Amino acid sequence: MNENEQIPMDEGMTRQERRELKRVQRTAPPLMQRKGVRRLLLWGGVLVVLGLIGWGMVKLSANVQLPTESGALSVPVSAQDNTRGPADAPVTLVEYSDFQCPACGAFAPVVDNLLKDPDLVGKVRFVYRYFPLTSIHANAQLSSQAAYAAGLQGKFWEMHDLLFKNQTTWQGKSSAGARDTFVEYARTIGLNALAFTTAMDSAAAAARVKADFDGGLQSGVNSTPTFFVNGTKMPHPQSIAQFKQFLTSALNATP
Repeated sequence: MNENEQIPMDEGMTRQERRELKRVQRTAPPLMQRKGVRRLLLWGGVLVVLGLIGWGMVKLSANVQLPTESGALSVPVSAQDNTRGPADAPVTLVEYSDFQCPACGAFAPVVDNLLKDPDLVGKVRFVYRYFPLTSIHANAQLSSQAAYAAGLQGKFWEMHDLLFKNQTTWQGKSSAGARDTFVEYARTIGLNALAFTTAMDSAAAAARVKADFDGGLQSGVNSTPTFFVNGTKMPHPQSIAQFKQFLTSALNATP
């Protein structure tokens, strides 16, 4: 991984996504408009400039250079969360994400590489939370429920990786087509297909995804991906090196 590499961009916005972006921009809070925050909201990745994500504030040590905007993680990490890394890691990185969001898909390998970075390995706990933008991504809800169902059989991260790796394959399919594809992914990673399908279609799966989504709204999340470091929304990383710097600053601030 080249740390100075700019975070990749994808200009492939649909007309619907562009309209949604303009709508969000028109309804932005006046304070944000006065600050000239044009980097408004990847609303489901529609802005798709991966370095320009809406982020915010909680407190860290005074020597951590994190710009403060509105928003703080309101739901603490718990046993129900999907996590990678040691539970007692000094840094916790929480992502609110949509499996159908192009920006989230581009960020997935960036985060994976950072978790494997020699300077950070074993020091960061990564938490994935569902934030499907159903108004613009037709299969976002079902893909979240597919990941939840895989998690019940201990394969959340395997499904997570497959969904992002193959995002362009299933994102344009009908609900039935996407559902069949997710069942095939379940078989690929060795899941019991019947148990997976039942769980994916269950009210429990829908409720679990909604709980994450509602918690994200309470934390001021209005775009994907949105990251929190030790409870504080991250500022906008312009490169992989800058993303790493934010994690390193949080690490250095811990006792």
